Amino acid sequence: MKNWLEEYKYDEEYIYYGLMLDLSYYLKQLMIEKGLNKKQLAQKMGVSPAYITKIFSGQNISLKTVAKILSALEVDAGIKIIDREKISYKTAPNRDLFKVIKKEITNESKSLSTAA
Repeated sequence: MKNWLEEYKYDEEYIYYGLMLDLSYYLKQLMIEKGLNKKQLAQKMGVSPAYITKIFSGQNISLKTVAKILSALEVDAGIKIIDREKISYKTAPNRDLFKVIKKEITNESKSLSTAA
């Protein structure tokens, strides 16, 4: 299992879903900071609340949609691409699942080797 996780660490699907989770998380944080709920954000964007729910559920969204959200939140933002293994960078909390699974597998392996 450990080898499998390492093998897929740089898989484009893993990276894609991780980026979507990060994006969704940080957009939600901005919404909270601005004191807006989904309905209010939808009104500011001129879309339905269901559309906002879809965006925050990790659906595929375009940069144009991200720009529309940021505009409604009155936030200007940029993108910085970094190598998270070389630079300490805070990702969305739910994105750390890979690290948790990797740690559990390592601990399980240690337990099995000491039990034998």
